[in-house]
Amino acid sequence: MNRTLVVAFWRQRFMSPFRMAFLLFIVGVPLLITAAMPQAGFSIAGKLTGVALVFAIGIIGQDLSSGVLQLLFARPVRRSEYVLSRWFAAGSMSAVIGVGQAALVVLIMTVRGAAPGAPEALTFVGERLFEGFGIAAVFVLLSTLVNGVGDVALWIGVQFVCGIGGMLAQAKGWTWLARAAGELSGSMNPNLPIAQIAGGLAPWAPASAYLSTVTLCLALAVLVMNRRELSYASSNG
Repeated sequence: MNRTLVVAFWRQRFMSPFRMAFLLFIVGVPLLITAAMPQAGFSIAGKLTGVALVFAIGIIGQDLSSGVLQLLFARPVRRSEYVLSRWFAAGSMSAVIGVGQAALVVLIMTVRGAAPGAPEALTFVGERLFEGFGIAAVFVLLSTLVNGVGDVALWIGVQFVCGIGGMLAQAKGWTWLARAAGELSGSMNPNLPIAQIAGGLAPWAPASAYLSTVTLCLALAVLVMNRRELSYASSNG
């Protein structure tokens, strides 16, 4: 990891008014609803996807389209170091915000007389922590393939195709297609189901799936970046 790259990414994201406004909305609204309906538990806060998208969209593609990478790689910065630093920066921001929101949800539920059990609360917090790094890894890969914020279009497109594939599989009774669509959709939203692992139901399977997805995404992202041609002449004018 490169500390300078990580801090620069944090600063860049927090200085974006649009991203911060959207972040405030997706973090604040579930808290207000939880305060009104504490008995709903953690279902209101749900997944960390929205928070992760705030930080992950355009994670590399925006640098590709702006010409920043030509200047950056003219310095002694390895492309693998850049990719991993981007992933850690976005994943850590998502995880911190997600865990903070989860802690506030627990606090609100407790104050409102619907305190969750400690195992349930820890499971919810832990799953959000890993989910932030998982989605960041997926977007690191997608963002190496397209410029700007086209990564989110790719992500939505894959989800759409998986949905169509799932419906077709159900209509035709094709279990192989249903399984393939489910696996691909799950790889777009990697998470670590701590509750399932703690329950002892094939505990290593979900952990292996999560780690393999994150590792594969990062490895492919590094490979793509190492093979990408950057025009230094165009960036210099």
